[in-house]
Amino acid sequence: MTTDKGRTVMRFGRWTLGQLAEWLNVILPTKWQAQADLAVAQMVTDSRAVMPGDVYIAIEGTRFDGHRFIAQAIEQGAVACIISNKNYAKQTVPCLLVSDTTRALGRLGQAHRQAAQLECLVAVTGSNGKTTVKELLAALFATKGPTLATQGNLNNQFGVPRTLLRLRDEHRYAVIEMGANHQGEIDCLTRLAEPDIAIITLAAPAHLEGFGSLDGIITAKGEIMHGLKPDGVGIINTDSPGFSHWFGKLTRSGRKAMSFGQAAQADIRIRNVSTTKQGIQFELYYQQAWRTVTSPLLGVHNAYNLAAGAAVAQVLNWDWDDIAPVFAKFTGTDGRLQIFQLGQLTLIDDSYNANPSSMAAGLDSLHALASPDNKPMLACLGSMAELGSTAAEAHYQIGRQAVKLGVRQLWAQGGNADDYVAGFKSLASGKTLAQAAEHAAMIEHLFTLYQTGEPWVVLIKGSRSAAMDQLRPGLTQRIADAHLS
Repeated sequence: MTTDKGRTVMRFGRWTLGQLAEWLNVILPTKWQAQADLAVAQMVTDSRAVMPGDVYIAIEGTRFDGHRFIAQAIEQGAVACIISNKNYAKQTVPCLLVSDTTRALGRLGQAHRQAAQLECLVAVTGSNGKTTVKELLAALFATKGPTLATQGNLNNQFGVPRTLLRLRDEHRYAVIEMGANHQGEIDCLTRLAEPDIAIITLAAPAHLEGFGSLDGIITAKGEIMHGLKPDGVGIINTDSPGFSHWFGKLTRSGRKAMSFGQAAQADIRIRNVSTTKQGIQFELYYQQAWRTVTSPLLGVHNAYNLAAGAAVAQVLNWDWDDIAPVFAKFTGTDGRLQIFQLGQLTLIDDSYNANPSSMAAGLDSLHALASPDNKPMLACLGSMAELGSTAAEAHYQIGRQAVKLGVRQLWAQGGNADDYVAGFKSLASGKTLAQAAEHAAMIEHLFTLYQTGEPWVVLIKGSRSAAMDQLRPGLTQRIADAHLS
């Protein structure tokens, strides 16, 4: 351990119990001071994942209390615990008592990030697209050196510090996804991560129960700039609500702004986006020249996601030849506009999550894929969560949009299924069908369409709570069972 102007500097990856206590601003109990030099391996919040040499952090939430699993953690080899309930202080291993174990987790994640010798850490947020951009950047960085990226959706007050604690000596790059459902959450996360580059993909109506309005979302997404390093770069979408707000925030703070989008002012500009059977094709203005991009991704919004990735590459002064092969091969992530062919049935699995903006984009992608050959379209839609008082109207309008795009059938699931159906029926005429149904009925209907051999194109989408990710594997199993019988 060394000091820098009176501040303790932790040697990366070589933590001791005494160092943890100092970073958390707590005093190691007298009984355990002889173990101040005890080396610790990892910080773990799940008692089931504890390995010998780890420190167990007893997170206390509204629905769970990690203190109840301290004994299990010690039995599995934890050499110390971090607790906030003094009633659990008497254990057979040292316990560091803090006021809030969630904040302690964040502080340790921040300390670990500060000790890491990274060439670049990128933080990504946005109402839509943040996970796709995160995965794209991970693929780009992986061509340059060892890269750490957020796993799954570990993008909140627990997931971000846990990701930062996974940094190792060999990592040169890191991509950290940040999500939120209330004001102030991203502000906290970005100050832990201290990004060199911060990206806002888009602001759109999502989690309105927590943010109250689109303006609230714009403000919350802009918080990602609060932790940006003084010489860092903020990358923002010219075509998103909130662009002017974010641009002003960056310029007032003296940080550089780089933009992407279709607007003429964009630094990384996209134009002439078209959809083919293989994905999308468009032109991208990168390093003072127009480039042609062919991508297996689907949807105009993915052209924006690729442009955000290109903006990072331009900040880092990478050649076009460095990124073009990655763009050509990047297929996105599971449950996000993934295309599957089952006989003549084409499934667009976009089941990972949904809000009004991404739902509209999903329907646009359905239309773009089906319309060139005039194939019939079916939308299997789950309800969109956390929309508050706007929920009924938002679902109604999506139903109407489906009709306007020529969707022939709409099957809806969840608490707002009837609003989808009502919107659809308000404009529908002729040979159309709209009805509310549960997953099993949807799967059976899709199987019936599969058996007809007609070339239907099907969009599957909904919020996580709607569990629409059950449909594709359910249909695949139904087909397999039929072939065996």
